[in-house]
Amino acid sequence: MLSAIYETDFMGFSYGFRPGRGQHDALDALYLGLHRKRINWVLDADIRKFFDTMNHNWVIRFLQHRIGDKRIIRLIRKWLTVGVVENGKCERNLRGERRREQ
Repeated sequence: MLSAIYETDFMGFSYGFRPGRGQHDALDALYLGLHRKRINWVLDADIRKFFDTMNHNWVIRFLQHRIGDKRIIRLIRKWLTVGVVENGKCERNLRGERRREQ
């Protein structure tokens, strides 16, 4: 549902978490780009934990600009802190909530 709203914003060379595009498609495009164009450098960025530490209030405010349905916003707010169960213990993701207190 959100992909219908945001899909048009993605660039053609974007492959992460997009329908019909996977890591092999990205590698194929990279291979073609490297061999057909003059490339001076390649950047590889690791964004591990980026989404774990985003300020939840900022995320919600950002989404509210494009999503008018308050039920969807409420559901996303719950997804942000739902947490995970590891070894039988549930841990909520509060990192994004803590950042707003600073």
